[in-house]
Amino acid sequence: MTADDELLSQQEVVKALNNLVVSVDKDYLHEKHREKMTEQITTSLNQGDFDGYYQFHRFKRKLESLLYASSHDANFEITWRSESENLGNAPDRVFPSTIETQLLESNIGYLGIDGDLIGGYLIDGAPIDEHVLSDIDNAVAYLSSATALIIDLRSAGYVDLDVAKQFLSYFVPTGKPLATLTLAHNNTSLLVASDTGFKMGEKVPIFVVTSPFVAGSWEFVAYTLQQTSKATVVGTRTMGLSYLSTTTPLSEHINLVMTYGDLRHPFTQESWKDEGVIPDIPCDATDAVTAAFELVEKRLNSETKGK
Repeated sequence: MTADDELLSQQEVVKALNNLVVSVDKDYLHEKHREKMTEQITTSLNQGDFDGYYQFHRFKRKLESLLYASSHDANFEITWRSESENLGNAPDRVFPSTIETQLLESNIGYLGIDGDLIGGYLIDGAPIDEHVLSDIDNAVAYLSSATALIIDLRSAGYVDLDVAKQFLSYFVPTGKPLATLTLAHNNTSLLVASDTGFKMGEKVPIFVVTSPFVAGSWEFVAYTLQQTSKATVVGTRTMGLSYLSTTTPLSEHINLVMTYGDLRHPFTQESWKDEGVIPDIPCDATDAVTAAFELVEKRLNSETKGK
């Protein structure tokens, strides 16, 4: 039997719907839809629209339809929750990550991100955030003497916002605004670059390589480096997801994926939403690293001749 065929009891359905109302009221980003949504869910529950036993796939389809009808937000998702699943903002499926570093010809640095960089889990008693940040710190430190840097995000998956902010902080002066973060109930905060102990050289050319696969917080990284004139983006447009999603448990077997935050440029209030991060140098993603390498060599050669 698959998760879709699992049978949910009446008790669990009621519990999930009540918890959904609480979660939407507390954490859902879009103010104008919140009251209508919670009222609709409560009304459906009181009218007995969800009475009886439900196979998970039927419950999922019915509830997602209700959420969309009352909000016109297609980002809601009901997912199956396994007993061993960790809670938090991580996606349901995690793809192991690698951080690759190389020093290429002409001392050009290459930093490649592949897979998901996830926080919140424990490894040997320590939060994985600490391991991820330590790995990134070591990678950037190894490349700190590079004459130029290529950051390859083409296969980068999910990354925690805190990790993305820390990553940016190696390239942006401490205290400089990175983005405005808007949360539920119009709560806003300014994300600023952290003190990372050391920064990449101010004059080191940076090239960020992108693909249509790049989404969310990695788009935040590419967009911010591009907008602060720290980097040239090479490749294809990214996915265009500036909203941040969280995964919340509603019951023993039911999760809610919901939009909880929005990132925007700290001064223009613009973002990469829908149209993605637009590359400065458009090319196929498969050719983007080669194109970036050629651009780096051309710039380094011109700087050498200019001396």
